[in-house]
Amino acid sequence: MRDLLRGRFVHVLGDGKHTSAWFDEWSSAGQIISIVRRRDIIQAGLSLSDSVADIIQDGEWRWPSEWVDRFIILSNLAPPALTLDSDVVKWKDRSGNNCDFSIKHVWESLRPTAPQVHWFSIVWHPYCIPRYAFVLWLLVGEKLKTQDRLQAWEISQGDVITCALCNMVPDSHDHLFFSCGIASRVWSLVLQHCDLPITTHAWKDFTHLLSPFISRNLARFVIIKLLLAASVYFVWQERNRRLFKKSKRSPEQVFEVIYSTVRLKLMSFKWKSTLSALRLKSD
Repeated sequence: MRDLLRGRFVHVLGDGKHTSAWFDEWSSAGQIISIVRRRDIIQAGLSLSDSVADIIQDGEWRWPSEWVDRFIILSNLAPPALTLDSDVVKWKDRSGNNCDFSIKHVWESLRPTAPQVHWFSIVWHPYCIPRYAFVLWLLVGEKLKTQDRLQAWEISQGDVITCALCNMVPDSHDHLFFSCGIASRVWSLVLQHCDLPITTHAWKDFTHLLSPFISRNLARFVIIKLLLAASVYFVWQERNRRLFKKSKRSPEQVFEVIYSTVRLKLMSFKWKSTLSALRLKSD
């Protein structure tokens, strides 16, 4: 990580006594050691351990004057005006601005970035239930371990396992959510409770229809997002219960678990005293 981090630490000079003249980033020229060789520094009677204050005398550089001709970039580097303050180390963010060091700034500067996806606010929001949001995130990325995924990785061997909910078609992402008759009944109950007139049976179309009007954290939209994440979680749980534990619940029972779980979560919220919030909390 050294090469990645090296240019991110910037020394803002005060008295210049705690900043390496050669190895720290303190000037517009960058690290001086990337311009001047170690041999040149030693031959000039200077030390590799010199601070910035050590190479300035009476407001002038202590290095040889011929360096200006040999290393053109140094010709525009004027000796800094040192003060009585201590040197300060700053972090250079992705935009090139110097800011106080923090783990947040480091992460934001180094992490890979991409345009925000349209479904982001549906999955991740301040009120989400993390384990439900995680399963929802896996669903959006088609990463849940249904049989079609396992076969693609050549992990699943033998006969193709049918959907554990309806036992009619092969187990897959496309079928399990919405297309399966059992799951569709659960979704129907949830959508009726949300008062959402959505009839699509494709998850990608579903998120596109939802994203324009539930990106805000109003009470009704928060409840809708919680119900959606809980629905995905418990449909996936029901699939695994039937497949591995041979236990079965009806769509109505699954919906009751979803409803009671979200209702319990809502009891921990502190809503603003608006008519819509009070009505939703009492439903």
